[in-house]
Amino acid sequence: MEITNELKKEILDYAKKQEPREMCGFVVLEDGEKVFYPCPNISSDPENYFEIDPEEWIMTSEIGEIIALVHSHPNGLPYLSTADRMCQIRCATAFWLVVDNEILQFRPAPALLGRNFINYHQDCSQLVLDAYMLAGLDFGRPKPPAGYDFEWFESGQNLIEENLVRLGFEKLDEEPAQLGDVVLLKIGSPVPNHAGIYLGDQTMLHHSVGRLSARVPYDGAWLRSTHSIWRYKQWRQLHFTAILNDLLILPLN
Repeated sequence: MEITNELKKEILDYAKKQEPREMCGFVVLEDGEKVFYPCPNISSDPENYFEIDPEEWIMTSEIGEIIALVHSHPNGLPYLSTADRMCQIRCATAFWLVVDNEILQFRPAPALLGRNFINYHQDCSQLVLDAYMLAGLDFGRPKPPAGYDFEWFESGQNLIEENLVRLGFEKLDEEPAQLGDVVLLKIGSPVPNHAGIYLGDQTMLHHSVGRLSARVPYDGAWLRSTHSIWRYKQWRQLHFTAILNDLLILPLN
C-alpha cells in the first residue's frame, strides 16, 4: 500500500516521541485520504507491548474505514511478534510496523497452522507466500492464471518450479536444508506439485489437499517424495523467526 511522504513523516515523528514506549494508532481512509490517528498505549508494559482502548477503536472506526493498525518496535525487531499476529488475525486488518525509522507493512493473513484447504486461496503455495510475507518479503496473492486447472501437473506444466525461479529462488545441490528453505515434492506426479517450508529440526510446514495446514516430521514418505530444495537468493535479508512466532499462535475461538 502506498504511503505518502507526509503520512510517513507524521507516523515516524510520533513513534520517535513515544520512545522507549511502543506507539500505536490507526490509519483511516477519510474522504479518500489516508489519515493517521494516534492512540494512547494503555499496556501495563508499554516498552514491550501495546494495547488500545476498545473505545478508541470504536471512535476511530466511526470516522472512516480503518485500513491499517500502526505500532512500533523500539527494540528494533523488524517482524511481528506472536502477540502482534494474534491481534492482527482477530481484527483482520493490515499491520504497519515502525522499526529503525522505516514502516514495514504486513497484510492480513490467517495463522499458518490449522488453515482449511481452498485451492489457489489457501493451499500449499499460498502458505509459502504468506510465510515469506511474515518474514519480510511479500510476493502478494496471485490470481489464478487463465485456464488454470487444479490438476495442471498432469498436462506437463511445471508451475511451482517455474514460479520459484521467477521469484528469485535457486535450487540447492548438496547443501543441507535450513529454516525458510522451500521443499518441493512430487505426489503422484511427474513434476513437483506440492511445496512446504523447512522449519529446522527435521520438520516441515505444509498444506495438503483436503487437510488442515500442519507442521510434520520431514522424514519417511516426505523425504522419499522430495524433488528438490530451494533457497531464496537474498535469504539473509529475511527474518524467518517470524514464521516460528506464528506457529505459536493458539487457536482463536
